[in-house]
Amino acid sequence: MPKIVDHDERRAHIVAAVTKIIIRDGFDRVTMREIAAEAGYAHGAIARYFPDKKSLLTAAFLEVFQGSHDRTLERTEGVRGLEALRQMFLELLPFEEDGPQRSRVVLSFWDRAAQDPELWQIHHENILSRRELIRRFLSEAREDGDLDPGLDIDDAVNRVSAHNAGWQMMAVLVPEAAADPSLRSSIDSILAALRGCDERRPARASSAA
Repeated sequence: MPKIVDHDERRAHIVAAVTKIIIRDGFDRVTMREIAAEAGYAHGAIARYFPDKKSLLTAAFLEVFQGSHDRTLERTEGVRGLEALRQMFLELLPFEEDGPQRSRVVLSFWDRAAQDPELWQIHHENILSRRELIRRFLSEAREDGDLDPGLDIDDAVNRVSAHNAGWQMMAVLVPEAAADPSLRSSIDSILAALRGCDERRPARASSAA
């Protein structure tokens, strides 16, 4: 009997191989030969699923992005407001366990997306969904009385988004400045600023959803 190929499994395996190469060597080192060696497939098997390097980078980025988004939703189940936002930070910021590795994939995609309208649109659509999640948490914090009354929500969404993106860049380009204690301190500082209070004051417990 001919061997039954699980195409979804094979595609996922190829994406995992591409991600490993980007993390280890950078995107410029991604070639069909390198992917085939990493994944253990023939060159032709790779091209069947991904015809060019752009499709490979897109798949790797979406894998990292969607994975972090799904884990954020898991972390924030049953919590809301600023506590949910804290859980989002803990998932998205590049903590030493594996965050810097994921950030290398994201920065590789950013570099290409800045020059390629198709990749830019893919990133734009995905980041909008994350910004809406941030907006939801901030709106909940306002309802709970945990947010600075004078804070503009749109400005706060931008501030949180820039905070997350900035630390991803730092983890790759200035890793010595992005140690876990610095990330945790930054989380405490931005949450205190959103509350409009001295970060040394204890935060009011968030209400459960």
